[in-house]
Amino acid sequence: MLASGELAYRVERLRSLLSPCRLCGHRCGVDRLSGETGLCMAGAGLEVASICTHHGEEPALGGSAGVGNVFLARCSLRCVYCQNWTISQHDRGLPPEWSMTTEALAEALLGFQERGLPSAGFVTPTHFAPQVVEALAAAAEQGFTLPVIWNSSGYDSSELLELLDGIVDIYLPDFRYWKEGPAVKYSSAPGYPDTAKAALREMYRQVGPLVPGDDGVARRGLIVRLLVLPNDLSGTEETLRFIAGELGTDVTVSLMSQYSPQYKAKEYPLLFRKLRPTEYWRVVDVMEKLGFDSGWTQDPDTSPDHYLPDTFMGT
Repeated sequence: MLASGELAYRVERLRSLLSPCRLCGHRCGVDRLSGETGLCMAGAGLEVASICTHHGEEPALGGSAGVGNVFLARCSLRCVYCQNWTISQHDRGLPPEWSMTTEALAEALLGFQERGLPSAGFVTPTHFAPQVVEALAAAAEQGFTLPVIWNSSGYDSSELLELLDGIVDIYLPDFRYWKEGPAVKYSSAPGYPDTAKAALREMYRQVGPLVPGDDGVARRGLIVRLLVLPNDLSGTEETLRFIAGELGTDVTVSLMSQYSPQYKAKEYPLLFRKLRPTEYWRVVDVMEKLGFDSGWTQDPDTSPDHYLPDTFMGT
């Protein structure tokens, strides 16, 4: 794609999605190239909260070395229980040092490769997709070849995903809600279920099931993250049936029990408690009965505290 000029063409096409903006399921239509911001509060520039070697991802993604992760600031969702709210929704604004050029990000990606990391991951990248791909193109011109992980909320627009075909090697989306009501109430994400279904279909069409290398570390494929919420607000059992019926049980599933009532969860009675182990094991039972045999589960007794992230900003 670099040699043919296709990669440069994709960068141009992606930048056109900033004006009017239609990168995520909101399709808010603001002109980010002229300084306007949508619900995500992102403009034309790039904002990066952290660049690090991350060992908290699924084992197949980083092996013993870990993943070279780029944590993007801001988010197209407004989850009231967000564990990373200090980067995604901080009311006091973001530190100016989080502003980054695409050239600087390209250098960081090359640094991942020089350190021998197996892959480069972008966490919550949807609203900065054009800038991210521009950085990838700049890095590719200097010899960057690592597999690219796209770790999104699943609220990616179809226009965006079509332009990522051949650029992203591993898709790592959430599928957060099966029903519209909870998606709107708890994440301000109208149309989330239909957007996420379409996103999973397109992601699977592009990369298929997970493909490991000789070292067991993934080189290509789809992993779907399912965070089980209290009181069945996520509708995870129905989501598993959808995946099994439309994509197949060869899809790798990361079934997460790590929900913890963070941020504004105390204002929502149905979310203001940790997940009960019985709620989680019921979903595991459904997953096993459907025939899924590739993926990971978590210990519901320890995961809510074990997987809480370090804060990126003082609260």
